[in-house]
Amino acid sequence: VSLGLRLVILLCLIFSLAGLEIVQSGNDLAVVFLVDLSDSMPQEAVAAEVDYVRLALEAMGPEDQSAVVVFGADALVERSMSPVRELSAITSAPITNQTDLAEAIQLGLALFPSGHAKRMVILSDGAQTSADALEAARFAVAADVQIVVVPFVNQAGPEALITGVDLPTHLRPGEQFDLSVSVQANEPTRAVIQVLGGDQILYEQTHDLRRGAQTFNLPLEAGEPGFVNYQVQISPRQDGFYQNNHLDAYSQVEGPPRILVVAPPSGEALPSGEIRPDEAAALLSALQAADFQVELIPPTRLPSDLPALAQYDSVVLVDVPARALGSNQMENLRSYVHDLGGGLVAVGGPTSYGVGGYFRTPLEAALPVDMEIKDEQRRPSLGIVFIIDHSGSMSSTSGGVEKLELAKEAAARSIELLFPSDRVGVIAFDDAASWVVPMTDLENPAQVTSAIGGIRTGGGTDILAGLQAMAKVLPGDEAKVKHVILLTDGGADPAGIPELVQRLYEENGITLSTVGVGNDAAPFLEDLAALGAGRYHFTNDASSIPSIFTEETTLATRAYIVEESFFPTLVNSSPILTGIDEVPQLHGYVASSAKDLAQVILRSDKEDPILATWQYGLGRSVAFTSDATGHWARDWLGWEGFPAFWVQAVRYTIGSSINSALEMTVESDGEGAQLTLDAREPTGEFLNGYQVEANVVAPDGSTQSVTLDQTAPGRYEAAFHPAEQGVYLIHFSGKARDGQTNDSFAETTGWTLSYSPEYQRIESDPDLLLRLATMSGGKVASADPAEAFAHDLKATRASRPIWPGLLLLAALLLPLDVASRRLILTRQDMIRLRDWALEKLEIKRAPVPQESAPHMQALFQAKNRAHEERRSPQPGPSIDNAVQPPPETDRTEKPPAEPKRVSPERTSQPPEAASSTTASLLARKKDSRKKRE
Repeated sequence: VSLGLRLVILLCLIFSLAGLEIVQSGNDLAVVFLVDLSDSMPQEAVAAEVDYVRLALEAMGPEDQSAVVVFGADALVERSMSPVRELSAITSAPITNQTDLAEAIQLGLALFPSGHAKRMVILSDGAQTSADALEAARFAVAADVQIVVVPFVNQAGPEALITGVDLPTHLRPGEQFDLSVSVQANEPTRAVIQVLGGDQILYEQTHDLRRGAQTFNLPLEAGEPGFVNYQVQISPRQDGFYQNNHLDAYSQVEGPPRILVVAPPSGEALPSGEIRPDEAAALLSALQAADFQVELIPPTRLPSDLPALAQYDSVVLVDVPARALGSNQMENLRSYVHDLGGGLVAVGGPTSYGVGGYFRTPLEAALPVDMEIKDEQRRPSLGIVFIIDHSGSMSSTSGGVEKLELAKEAAARSIELLFPSDRVGVIAFDDAASWVVPMTDLENPAQVTSAIGGIRTGGGTDILAGLQAMAKVLPGDEAKVKHVILLTDGGADPAGIPELVQRLYEENGITLSTVGVGNDAAPFLEDLAALGAGRYHFTNDASSIPSIFTEETTLATRAYIVEESFFPTLVNSSPILTGIDEVPQLHGYVASSAKDLAQVILRSDKEDPILATWQYGLGRSVAFTSDATGHWARDWLGWEGFPAFWVQAVRYTIGSSINSALEMTVESDGEGAQLTLDAREPTGEFLNGYQVEANVVAPDGSTQSVTLDQTAPGRYEAAFHPAEQGVYLIHFSGKARDGQTNDSFAETTGWTLSYSPEYQRIESDPDLLLRLATMSGGKVASADPAEAFAHDLKATRASRPIWPGLLLLAALLLPLDVASRRLILTRQDMIRLRDWALEKLEIKRAPVPQESAPHMQALFQAKNRAHEERRSPQPGPSIDNAVQPPPETDRTEKPPAEPKRVSPERTSQPPEAASSTTASLLARKKDSRKKRE
């Protein structure tokens, strides 16, 4: 037994290690439905697709399984493989502006289980727009998947579309040219063709469209220099897709450099109470006298999109406060310099730089100076209290952000401007006031900022409560300069407020500035600011609150505006000072700190930067921290070098380039775009070995940087992936790898990504579907959806591993093997074990009939005596031995014959005749019968 167990265990282990499997054949079917939801499929066709799948599922066999994949530009699993026969409404939503049938096939292949015959049912019009479905189908063939197609041939209605727009890439102002518009229609119709350049309608006329393709040459005239986006629109009388009725094209109208000067209008009140002069007049005259095309606009008209800014070679800001621009315009300015290589010149004044709220803005990021004064000894200690309205109305949003959140951000940003020696406090008020941050030294700005972040909106608006809470603490504070900033968006009872503000200023020198947000702000806030010798700010744009707070914080220190006479010191040479040996005296500026990578050209006697430049991304920027008016720069206005200084400063930001010929092309292949730059010298010599990059600005303003590799003499190429339809600005820049700064080139071009190919195809493509079915041994489905689950595929052979069961059997037999060798069990042990088991299982043995018990007992006793007699020595021959027992073989191989009945007369034989074993047994049997009778 032990040897047999060991052999079985050994065989189980060997087969388990070999990974024994059994192979079974089956006829179970797995079907994956690919449902096309792209825009080329009408709603009626989509509904028919879903109905087809539902009817097919009703015919699914009990052992069959199915899955559903929906697809457009991407593919999604609507339902994974399961035996469920119902299909509810489609809930997955793929991108529908393209058709990627290949991705759907690949996803469907991943859903098939093993051990099933495999079928893929494609419901589509076959009009794929990306990838290659035939290539994906080869994987299906390799996986023994049959493809069945259900073609949906679209009954296209009237459709007209623009297929292309062509025009010269470079134009001169006033040049006459033809704009070629290619149009395609599937039936004759009439359509209005309109061309827009910027905000102006350049062409509008009705044309007859014939069936097929045709081209219209529209006569136009080039306008002002710069990049011009020509937008072509057709409006057919009857049409299907609107997405293919619009197409853009770009051209560059060459001319003198275009300079955009941005300056606040004259006549408005300055923070000092003075009237703003015409700060840009002298600068404008100097630039116009040069070979520049100059345009002057107020800050409110600064273009809010990059394509509009890209029309200019440089932008000049003249004393422009940050809150006059807005965060979106400042971000566009930053991207214009960094990503498009544009120029930026910032001219100072009493509302610029730090006092203009530039701190921590995109505008500060683009300039070569920081708005902080890093020398703490130059400014007196400041005690500032922020009184912030946190009433319920502050929960309203501006640009998707709560006004209270903007106020908290403003306070936190202002705290970053303060020094550790400054003292700060924050009061929040609604119908009561409380100190969120008691007056404290700013040793732990993070802790103060965290406390400000915990302010939540509350109830009403009680301005007096907030001011009274401040009045109990700030007058006794040790700070030398004490300033309060009050922000509210609601009205309140003015009783007692003006008197309190005036007393605090006259007796304690506490100044107060007020910020009113929205039209519901208290009307007396402006009067309070006048009584407190501060400034009043009103805004309907809550996003400007942070800039207002930082502007107020810098003004409160009274250290950022330096008004004293000095001669600027020349620190470094620069093209800006070409031909200029010395500069006149200045009488003031806004203090700042030069950035690490900036080059300081002129500085003050306090070592503050007056003129600084730097390279920011692909562009350059210049910071001049004094003004260009008769206030701080009054000695400069009559200086003969004034025009040359500003012309050279602006020209520096435009940059210099080698005299090269650049040809830039952008081609789209449906999935991506290929950038190609051919660079030559005017002599025709190739520009080789350059480090070339392209900054691509998408229609939504996002940017990506692409490095171009040289692939041929003078040719540089790279690929990028446009994300959305529209106009892309692409700035190419190249620099010699030897590091020579002047040996470089830069060029900006525009490129338009057309609408998706999904809207270019008018007809379906049933031929593609037929090829998919043919190459996989499939077919075009009939009108009966039940055929999707027809069991006409060859039986599959699937392997099922059995080694885990063998391993388990070996583990179970091992204890038995050990027991067979270590334990000795007798017959009585086995009987007791059996009885114990039966008792535990509560199974009773059948009772022996009582009447047969004596008879059976006698038989057992006789058997035992006979056994003993055979074992004892046998006596010699005698009468008792006359009857001999049968041979041993006879007793073992043949059952004893049925004893014959003895007649009654033979029962009288004497007892001696029964001395043998046989006689004894017969005698006992007779006695037993008599007793029963």
